[in-house]
Amino acid sequence: MDDGEELPVKTILMLHDDLILNCLARVSRSNHPTLSLVCKRFHSLLASVELYQTRTLLGRTERCFYVCLRLRTDSKQLHWFILGQRQYSSRKILVQILSPNSTSAGIAVVGPNIDAIGGGIKSNTLSSVMVMDSRSHTWREAPSMRVPRMFPSVCTLDGKIYVMGGCDNLDSTNWMEVFDTKTQPWEFLQIPSEEIFGGSAYESVRYEGTVYVWSEKKDVTYKLHEGRWSAADMSANGWGWPGSSYCVIENVLYSCFVHKIRWYDPKERVWTPLKGLPSLPCNGHVKLADYGEKMVILWEKYVDVDEKKMIWCAEIAIKKRQNGEIWGTVEWFDNVFMSNGPNALMGLVHALTSTVW
Repeated sequence: MDDGEELPVKTILMLHDDLILNCLARVSRSNHPTLSLVCKRFHSLLASVELYQTRTLLGRTERCFYVCLRLRTDSKQLHWFILGQRQYSSRKILVQILSPNSTSAGIAVVGPNIDAIGGGIKSNTLSSVMVMDSRSHTWREAPSMRVPRMFPSVCTLDGKIYVMGGCDNLDSTNWMEVFDTKTQPWEFLQIPSEEIFGGSAYESVRYEGTVYVWSEKKDVTYKLHEGRWSAADMSANGWGWPGSSYCVIENVLYSCFVHKIRWYDPKERVWTPLKGLPSLPCNGHVKLADYGEKMVILWEKYVDVDEKKMIWCAEIAIKKRQNGEIWGTVEWFDNVFMSNGPNALMGLVHALTSTVW
């Protein structure tokens, strides 16, 4: 070879797709948003079902964290983000992904799918359902509900999605709908008691292998067990307080109200503080979510007189002690999102969830 002759440049893009997939499958999903910008081929492979299959075969699946934000106070449009890695840094950041044209939707997770249910565009309340495949971040339409709902409460149990409230013209026959993700029909579920019926605001959670429903207007809680409803006394202890956030981790119900995190002791029927955590330095919304056996907390904080807002995220390890206490340990926390101009991006947290991919 002549001294002046250049060596041929070899890159990973010269490899066959199977070999590139094998390489990409070993990279954490938090880096996928950045990798997808490298070239169209990477973008296509990272969004493919084949990559998910390769990750499964290699035992490289991991839990991914999604956040749904309303970015402006004068808009109800929702925007979806995935918790990713900052470029050339170990710090976390929210990376925006494709979002459907919906607002104020209820959120449900079944397997790899995230469902955005109902909501509205301007003054038009929707019954539509959009489903995102978290393996490819692609959206598709699913069968619509039988009743349009703007702010429904949603929870899942055994592959079924329970949706309740969300509009003012409800009666005892249509207050709740259930969607079976296997057979695909929407069906109404009869109201358990006239005691719970009233208004459009409900909260629901999957807990102890059943569905708990709380009515804001009546301040009562009912639970569904083996197809039958029965009264529960949890509302008297405050799990459904307006403005609270909650999640279930290893069958323990956690709630955050007035920036304090507590857990529910079903034997003593009391709420107990989660020990080991400092007070959250926030002056806005707080959201909790289960992250496998851990907890993720998102909170908002104004940073100056222009009302720019930062969204902070913390991952909490949960440990149960022999004396019955539950302690939390902060594993990391970081500023993951910030408005880019005065009163422009407010970053109001609508929902957050996680899937295994």
